[in-house]
Amino acid sequence: MKKITFMLSLLMSMGAMTTSAQVLSRTGWTVTVSGENANDGGGKDAIIDGNNSTYWHSRYNNSGTGDATQTLPQFFVIDLGQETSFGSIGYVARPNSGNGAATSFKLYVSNTPFESVSDSKSAASIVNALGEPAISGTFTYANGEGQTIKKAGSTTELKGRYVMFVVTGSNNGSHASCAEFYLSTELFKNVTYHYMLDGKEVATKTVGCPSSEEPVTPEVALFINGTVTKTDDSNYEVTCTLPFTAAESYDAATAKWYAIDMHNNQANFLWKGNDDNSIAIEAIGKTTTPSLSDNYQWTIVGNYTEGYRLYNKATNKAAAFSGSSLALSETGDVFKIAASTGSNKANGFCFYKTEGNYLNHQGSSVLTWTSADEGSTMHVQAPESYSLAYAQTYVNYSDEGAPEGAIGANSYLSVAENLNAFKAAYAAASAENATAEQIKTLEEQNAKVAAGNTSTMEVGKYYRLYNKQHHKYACLNDNPAQVTSKLSGTVNGKGVSSVFYIENAEAGSGRYRIKVEGLTLGKAKLNAGGGSGANIELGDDNYGSKGSYAISHVGKTFLFFDQATGSNYSYIHGGESGTCMVGWEANNPASQWYVVPATDVEIAMTAQGGKKYASAYLPFGVSNVAGATAYTGALNADKNAIDMTATTAVPANTGFVLVGTEDKATLTIGTADAISGTNALTGTNTGIAFAEATPKANYLVFGVNNGTVGFYTPGNVTAIPANKAYINASEISNQAIALNFGNTVTGINAATINNGENNAPIYDLSGRRVWAPVKGGLYIQNGKKLVK
Repeated sequence: MKKITFMLSLLMSMGAMTTSAQVLSRTGWTVTVSGENANDGGGKDAIIDGNNSTYWHSRYNNSGTGDATQTLPQFFVIDLGQETSFGSIGYVARPNSGNGAATSFKLYVSNTPFESVSDSKSAASIVNALGEPAISGTFTYANGEGQTIKKAGSTTELKGRYVMFVVTGSNNGSHASCAEFYLSTELFKNVTYHYMLDGKEVATKTVGCPSSEEPVTPEVALFINGTVTKTDDSNYEVTCTLPFTAAESYDAATAKWYAIDMHNNQANFLWKGNDDNSIAIEAIGKTTTPSLSDNYQWTIVGNYTEGYRLYNKATNKAAAFSGSSLALSETGDVFKIAASTGSNKANGFCFYKTEGNYLNHQGSSVLTWTSADEGSTMHVQAPESYSLAYAQTYVNYSDEGAPEGAIGANSYLSVAENLNAFKAAYAAASAENATAEQIKTLEEQNAKVAAGNTSTMEVGKYYRLYNKQHHKYACLNDNPAQVTSKLSGTVNGKGVSSVFYIENAEAGSGRYRIKVEGLTLGKAKLNAGGGSGANIELGDDNYGSKGSYAISHVGKTFLFFDQATGSNYSYIHGGESGTCMVGWEANNPASQWYVVPATDVEIAMTAQGGKKYASAYLPFGVSNVAGATAYTGALNADKNAIDMTATTAVPANTGFVLVGTEDKATLTIGTADAISGTNALTGTNTGIAFAEATPKANYLVFGVNNGTVGFYTPGNVTAIPANKAYINASEISNQAIALNFGNTVTGINAATINNGENNAPIYDLSGRRVWAPVKGGLYIQNGKKLVK
């Protein structure tokens, strides 16, 4: 029995194999397996039931029966009922090539039964004792190919009653599965491909295919297939190329220039030649680079056999070995080329100076010589791809729909004539066979666009975020028991909870933290149900590297991207319902925001007697108050009243009371000197829900009792809303505190408990907070229904 080690690159249609006269009938076959989870796919019998929708899946998650190791290899054995001759097999993966689809396999044939898995015999121990297989090989799966049959076979007849198919590798690395399995009497033939580069043979590859069919030309790592010529029934010649074009000698005027990217295309880590003759590795963003400077451009001179020299466009010097790193010199050194071992092998390659010792990138601006891995994988890119990628983000430039005062307009593209010229330059440069002059014209246009990006967000400033799709402002949830970020149509751009503060995450990192009411927007955390985005966590800690956002914009459209999230849910996104902020994986209108400087806030006042009142505690300073007078105050000696002092400015995180005659007080965001003397008023930015850890007895809240304004024991109030002032009552015996305005003290009964705080938040029947109740409407306040 001849062992053939290959894999079929060839894919057949289902009909071709299932109707062929050479395909064996499966009547009477029985199946045993090394392990299974019959609840997933249907179990072992699904392998021969003729239904592609059902499948066998090996045991996993300690569920199912069989091999307790639940790791590869796993196998199924088919008893054909009698000794049978065949030449090839057909394997069909589960639908969508899901978990367990075989990527490598072994096939064993015997006239005696194979051992079964037991407590003392694992699948691996059984397979390891079998010796050489009759057939072994690999399967590959193209995106969208469907459930095509993978075929493999022998050049000589195979014969036996029992056939064991062993999955030694799978697409998820730990499980095995199979939808259908066939045997055919058709034998395979071996075909050898000879890969020719510049007229010389550089590689060969032998594959098998059914004798009645033409093979599909396989790919060989490093080389790109070109013309295929059949020389005889068993040999084909493939004219191939490398991922780059090399010249025989260096001529800057005619050179083909490339950007050289290392580390498997993860982040555009480009080689850069510096004036001091050093070579650095820098991460360059394609969509943020108007044009790639000459320092990042290289031309390749030499040939595959003798090696290559790499010349830098900016310096006209070549890369040379310098210890464990690289440098520039007049003549440079010769680099040999090898196939990449990284997972992204397409058009990838490695450079080396001695076989097995590859140029490798690990960390910023570090070059070392080491064994091949992901960090050794290189790709070449067309320098103009950066200019085109940058321009593409601006092709549909428009600031239409931005709210008044939104920042970020591009001063160049805001002019219609300039926008048309830019679009024309992009169309010409992105066309097939664009000329160098057309690329240069686009780069000149890109430079003007970049110069027009003069307005963006600044550290230490306050802003409001307005969602492009939902036309709502982002704000903090009003419910102190559920601290989340959301979108709200009721906040009209003046609410305190819609003010966001920007600060550096780390100096020089290009990342920023975004805060609202003193809380930091953290990383996106996947919802338990999935499918609807990921919640944006909020917290008062520093979050380390989490929640550090990159901020970019195209005109007035801003993006906030969590660079440290480690998941796809990286964009701050307006949720599908338009009621919340979540992490999301796509840059679309719901992930795009208009940014408006926050200059002031409005606070609703509650009427009592001939005046209107409110308390406040804000995460930012107030430099001016309109529509009311702001007061802070110190407790008197008896601790039953606060002596109120008027002020025109209030520092951040300072409790104060507003007294006026307007429905709303307008507070200008700005700086303020510290309050002189003591101030008994403190407060909360995020709200306090009363609980065992935060008992009511510790707080006196601002409100009205029996027609009198003061600070009272909360009574039946369940929480203190965000941005409200209160008095710490843990060291005060009084249940009520009067307000003393210039020897005019509000009359209170110290024994009175606040049973009806008119200043408490108002909610509609669905639980949403209402800032401007409609007369005659039904609402909830202090846990009770009322009609306004």
